[in-house]
Amino acid sequence: MLENRSFDHLFGFATAPAGQTMETVVGKNLSNLLDPSKPESATNPKFPAKKNAPFAVHDKEGPSHSFNGTNVQLCNSNAGPSAQHPIKNNGFVRNYKDHLPQTTHAVDKNHLAEVMTSFAPTQLPAINELARNFCLCDHWFCEVPGPTMPNRMYIHAATSEGYVHNDFGREFKSKTIYELFAAAGLSWAAYFHDVNELIQFKALTKTPEHFRRFEDRWKTDVANGNLATYSFIFPRFMNKPGAPANSQHAPQDMRFGEHLIADVYDALAANSALFNETALIITYDEIGGFYDHIVPGAAPNPDGQDSPNPDDTATFQVPTFKFDRLGLRTPTLIVSPWIPKGIVENRNLQHTSVIKTMTEMFGLAGPLNKRDKSAASFADLFKKLNNPRAATDMPKKLPRPSLTNVVVSAVAGVPVDPADEPLDSLTREWVDGIAKLTAKRPAVKALGLTALAAPPPTTQGAASDFVEERLKKAYNI
Repeated sequence: MLENRSFDHLFGFATAPAGQTMETVVGKNLSNLLDPSKPESATNPKFPAKKNAPFAVHDKEGPSHSFNGTNVQLCNSNAGPSAQHPIKNNGFVRNYKDHLPQTTHAVDKNHLAEVMTSFAPTQLPAINELARNFCLCDHWFCEVPGPTMPNRMYIHAATSEGYVHNDFGREFKSKTIYELFAAAGLSWAAYFHDVNELIQFKALTKTPEHFRRFEDRWKTDVANGNLATYSFIFPRFMNKPGAPANSQHAPQDMRFGEHLIADVYDALAANSALFNETALIITYDEIGGFYDHIVPGAAPNPDGQDSPNPDDTATFQVPTFKFDRLGLRTPTLIVSPWIPKGIVENRNLQHTSVIKTMTEMFGLAGPLNKRDKSAASFADLFKKLNNPRAATDMPKKLPRPSLTNVVVSAVAGVPVDPADEPLDSLTREWVDGIAKLTAKRPAVKALGLTALAAPPPTTQGAASDFVEERLKKAYNI
């Protein structure tokens, strides 16, 4: 699961394989006005959906993807959809205009247009090669019209326990898909680089065999056939010296994430026996404020917990939400030798479709709650072929974009090493959350370390070091 990109942002100008249909922006004359409540004019220009997105947006935080911000993107009102403000997906530019002054002094038409711009297929060769060779889902929706943490919690537990905002220091009590696998006598593992929200689930066993360092284990585990039955891969969220973030969370350069996708696939394709028993799902947590034109539908509240949860200690006004509607479309691919070449899955799917599908295929004791129970399964996709495809019918390795001219920040014209970048708001949330969670662990308490980093890290590299140190001291992972 990568970060913060909409379907139209990545695949808005992709071409459907022969005999397939795909819901893109091509031929639809789609646009957003600067102010959707007023007619087009010289001072209220129209921003069309267009091609050739920049690899990195030009502000330090990226577009808003809070619950309120997503409401504006959907219907031009942070109060959410209503009879007066129906969902028209018309507020993306307006929301970016309101958000940009918080992060940059340069707010002009070119900056605003970035949220309406899609990547051309040639810009992202790895993920497009997978789309051409396997299955691209063009109606896969995230679970919450809002930010990172709630959506990631849904793919693990089919709920965010009433949280519609990030709180990376809160412990979660819900049962997860990992416990379903364990109860069935089947193995699971998480591959991670730095932060990962799985440690927030209190009941999960946190051992080096369950929580594996991606850089240390992925290639060798795949080569040796040592994958768990169910594995979840986390990208690198923070820059560290010699290893830039590859989660694709704006404003990161997208090309580092392309290389992560290729690293994952290339290792699998090199072990044909293992690949013939494998399905690789690549998806994104939520849209990150980038334009998508399809209106999301309703969904059942998973467990009766609404926002704000009574235990929420946020210092800001927490939005009210009944978790009764989905977020927007995220790009999702299903990759396996058991998938016919070049198909587009048009059914409505969502993050909890992974839990539903695994429950069905492995006979797990699900569902976890009403949300994954109601989600559609895609298990039938693996029954379209009588035998896995030959290795010669699939890419041996994925093409990768060049990293010779990646986007980096500059001060007075001098490039800044990504590890020396100051913390953005999300990185600060992660650091604070890790500090709070690990301070409760006996090994950390014994060292006298507190729920606050002292001194607090001020750069991405220092934050990465802090997180690594805390995870090793708290969980030996």
